[in-house]
Amino acid sequence: MSGSARERLLPAVCALGFASGLPNVLVTDTMSAWLSDLGFNTKDIGLLGILTLPYGLKLLWAPLLDRYAAPGFARLGLRRSWIAFFSTLLIVGFGVLAWLGPSAAASPVLPAAIAGFAIAVLSASLDAAVDAHRTDGASGGDEGPAASAFVLGYRIAFVSIGALVLMMHGQIADLLGGRDDPAARALAWRLAIAGGGGAMVVGIASALLSPEPPRRHAPETLFTAIIGPFGSFARSLGARLAVVLFVAFLFRLPDLLGNRMTMPFLRQELGYTLEEIGVIRQFIGFTMTIAGALAGGWCVKRWGLGPALAVFGILQIASNAGYLFLDVFGRGTPVFAGMAFGAPGSALPLFVPEPSIVGLASVVVVENLCNGLVSAAFVAYFMTLCEPRFAAAQYAVLSGLMYLAGSLVSSRSGYLVESLGYFWFFAFSIVVGLPPLLALPWAMPRARAENTRESAA
Repeated sequence: MSGSARERLLPAVCALGFASGLPNVLVTDTMSAWLSDLGFNTKDIGLLGILTLPYGLKLLWAPLLDRYAAPGFARLGLRRSWIAFFSTLLIVGFGVLAWLGPSAAASPVLPAAIAGFAIAVLSASLDAAVDAHRTDGASGGDEGPAASAFVLGYRIAFVSIGALVLMMHGQIADLLGGRDDPAARALAWRLAIAGGGGAMVVGIASALLSPEPPRRHAPETLFTAIIGPFGSFARSLGARLAVVLFVAFLFRLPDLLGNRMTMPFLRQELGYTLEEIGVIRQFIGFTMTIAGALAGGWCVKRWGLGPALAVFGILQIASNAGYLFLDVFGRGTPVFAGMAFGAPGSALPLFVPEPSIVGLASVVVVENLCNGLVSAAFVAYFMTLCEPRFAAAQYAVLSGLMYLAGSLVSSRSGYLVESLGYFWFFAFSIVVGLPPLLALPWAMPRARAENTRESAA
């Protein structure tokens, strides 16, 4: 890649991270808030975790992205053509979801689930294209900065669109008839989803303006595109391949599992308003994620990938303990309610729920800072394992395993909450992160192989 193209790479990766994160936040956090606000139970909300299944299955079709350019956009090049193609389809998909979405707790959720699943397929495919573009363009020592730029853009989508939808929902409902009117609230959600989906124009613009990575020797046939990534993994990792796949499968599970029930926990269990959640969790929290991502990329370059990933993995597990604190201490404070029971003028202490804003903010700041650190390091880890010409397929295998674990477990998260309670649910989310952390030393790449890979290509 030329000097000018390399200078444009990190801003382009940041913009592509935004396009990649936008559909993810809308189909996960925003849909969870939508259903929680309408009064759906935790089982229904938890089952929507299955919408993230395509992120785990994208490895099945990712080889196509290494072999062929997208129909109608081929002039943009192999990587950018798919980014523009999927971004265009996602704008249409969110319009369909807004039209089919539920209007009350009694509404059937299946039409919205089908539309959400189709969006997840498109979003997972876009992720594969963006991952390939980033891995292909940054190979050769720029993995850490590129990982930070990607996570930065990804979290900006959560901060801007994710927070804006929650903070503006009430104002939109007021314009439509009042936030106490169920019909106005339901319509406000539809407009918010459609408007948020329209921001996918950023993906189209990024595809048009970003530099196309240098065209390497593409797989000669589709069969090579399918089999080649696994052969490359086997040659570079040998017997450690099984451990690498185990770490990819479970390392991020504490965060992916906990996130599914965080919204109903804060909204229904602790009684925080959508505006409070939007400002604290989406805006302040994901701002801290951005700070963590920038610090994470710096630490990877300064400390090395292995030490940074080990430290950040420990912090990821420890940060989930904050929700145990909220479950115990965040439900309310003793206050005096005059004339409650007894003679007029007497006052007996009663337990009246008053969610602690300071407590929530503290937990969210710590959790999201740690999340940003580990996200940047783990993205860099995946990038070092991939051969550029198989970048879409290999990154899809690694990240697909990560999302597959989150999808399969988080789809049962509502049942876990009902059987265990929130305290033990979040405790379980901590425990599942220990085995991959212990296996990490045996899953690190021992030597960089760019030169060998380039020669093979």
